[in-house]
Amino acid sequence: MKHIILASLIVLSFLLGSCRRSTQQNDEAPDVNMSLAVEPKVPAVGPATLLITLTDADGNPINGAALEIRGDMSHAGMEPVLASAEAGQTGIYEVPFEWTMAGDWIVTVTATLPDGRTATREFDLTVSGEMNMDMEP
Repeated sequence: MKHIILASLIVLSFLLGSCRRSTQQNDEAPDVNMSLAVEPKVPAVGPATLLITLTDADGNPINGAALEIRGDMSHAGMEPVLASAEAGQTGIYEVPFEWTMAGDWIVTVTATLPDGRTATREFDLTVSGEMNMDMEP
């Protein structure tokens, strides 16, 4: 009986661990620095702007990348929020985004760089339950 329980726990932990894809496997550009800021500064349910900054290892801005953004709630069962951006000025990409629910979010940004490599990073955010009235719809 102990062996069945132990085997079940091992299989369950494997399945749960495989539900979230690893960004390390998809990252072809570990030398790229990526940061994420949100306007308004305290994320709240409703419209927002993601400010994603890309720089190379020397701190030089990276322009001309194509960004794919995926926002997932930290719990299962919610539809992801998807967005994209191209170009960027001085390495900063402004992306309109919509927080659909309060709670903990994982924002995954995949940047396809001008040289064809991809850089993928995850950012953890907590979104307030108060509606965001500071942004235009």
